[in-house]
Amino acid sequence: MGRGNVKLCVEGRIQIITGVYYIPNLMNNLLSIGQLQQKKLKIIFDDDKCRVYHKEKGLLMTSYMANNRMFPIKAKLVITEAACIQTSNVDSTEMWHKRYGHLSYGGLKLLNQKAMVKGLPELKEMDKVCPECAVGKQHRDAISKQSTWRATRRLELIHSDICGPSTPTSNSNRRYFITFIDDFSRKTWVFFLCEKAEAFETFKRFRLMVEKESNCVISCLRTDRGGEFNSNDFNEFCTMNGIRRQLTAAYTPQQNGVAERKNRTIMDMVRTMLCEAKIHKSFWPEAVRWTVYLLNRCPTVAVKDLTPEEAWSSIKPSVRHLKVFGCIAYVHIADANRKKLDDKSSKCVFLGVSEESKAYRLYNPSTKKIVISRDVIFAEDEVWNWNNTEKTTPIACETEENEAAKTPAEQPIEAADASQDLNDHCETETESSQEQSMEESPEVEKRRRERRPPKWTGDYVMIADLQNEKNLLKGESDLFRSEFVQNSASSVAIDPTTFEEAVKHKKW
Repeated sequence: MGRGNVKLCVEGRIQIITGVYYIPNLMNNLLSIGQLQQKKLKIIFDDDKCRVYHKEKGLLMTSYMANNRMFPIKAKLVITEAACIQTSNVDSTEMWHKRYGHLSYGGLKLLNQKAMVKGLPELKEMDKVCPECAVGKQHRDAISKQSTWRATRRLELIHSDICGPSTPTSNSNRRYFITFIDDFSRKTWVFFLCEKAEAFETFKRFRLMVEKESNCVISCLRTDRGGEFNSNDFNEFCTMNGIRRQLTAAYTPQQNGVAERKNRTIMDMVRTMLCEAKIHKSFWPEAVRWTVYLLNRCPTVAVKDLTPEEAWSSIKPSVRHLKVFGCIAYVHIADANRKKLDDKSSKCVFLGVSEESKAYRLYNPSTKKIVISRDVIFAEDEVWNWNNTEKTTPIACETEENEAAKTPAEQPIEAADASQDLNDHCETETESSQEQSMEESPEVEKRRRERRPPKWTGDYVMIADLQNEKNLLKGESDLFRSEFVQNSASSVAIDPTTFEEAVKHKKW
């Protein structure tokens, strides 16, 4: 089977028919009416005749209907001479491909079909690879943007990737964060690392946590070929626990696109929130933790009509407690931690929600401590003026837990689902009035409140009070006690009760 041009002598005129297929087993030669119309020819059927007209050349041929209702064309084939063979080689596709600077066959075909140029013949597709094009034009194959396979249950496939190093380091010297993404629900967990080598221990903690939470087991882990994921210990651990590994091809991060795109989304949101709140960049782990918490409550194309949190836990999350990251928050100070005239609240910066408590997570720039409290008033349209704060970045934050946070909240505040410990980069310290007294005076014991009688009792001497005083003074010197009682009794005895008794004494 082949394709080419045929010259026919019809009624003494030579006609060239292009694009003719050569089929050896075909009994009759067939001419397509549709292709004639596409070539701008006019066909008229009338009185058992078929006339073909050209708009410039006029009548080309006439055919009469036969008994089988076909219209045969009486024509004589014109044999092509040797010179035509040489012309065919000159007009070959390969030659025009080279003439056009190795233009693709699709481009040559388009030029011919749309008559965009003159003198370009109809060309057939090349049946061999151009070696010059392979050397000069080869590129990487496109990677499909949509996955051909999706997990059908939780933890069937976990995507993971490490992002970093981040500059500056966090207040606890963290430089990296690692994300784990469940393919089924697209829920994300984040952990913070000092070095990439901590990825193995972090994965073991993550596996233990999610498998106990979901009563499912991790079947497959998809990562890149980084050394932190390809160590002997990591591979042996996955083999012993039946976890199948999926590694990306070299220099092909697109094969781990879920984790790569998630890290990009996280960093975009982190930069935006830090810029808006004007918070020091060393607090980037707090922004990452809050971003992951929000993304687990955002829609995703991979999960239809569900947030990742609901797809994972089957519980529709509430967002009534969400606040603007970095906004001003006034935290209530418990009565035990302040004096009568002290302020009842301290001004802090909102960082997120606590993982262990139904409370908010805040930072006090004045004391450089992390505060966990549920008694908070927010000013979401205000941010902290860091220019008036001492320009020294704290090396380690301390966690200050408000006593009121231990009381159950009237409106529950959902705990954050980020997977880092509360004291990831802050040391826990609970402030109390005892610590305040130790700073103010060297006394160790806590002062007790002095109990005083009402002021109106100062105008009277009460017998019951005398008896109480005797009991309180018990154990002191007998002389002091006896003198005190005698004087008190005598003072009561000499008081006159009538006018006649008062006249007898000079005092009255």
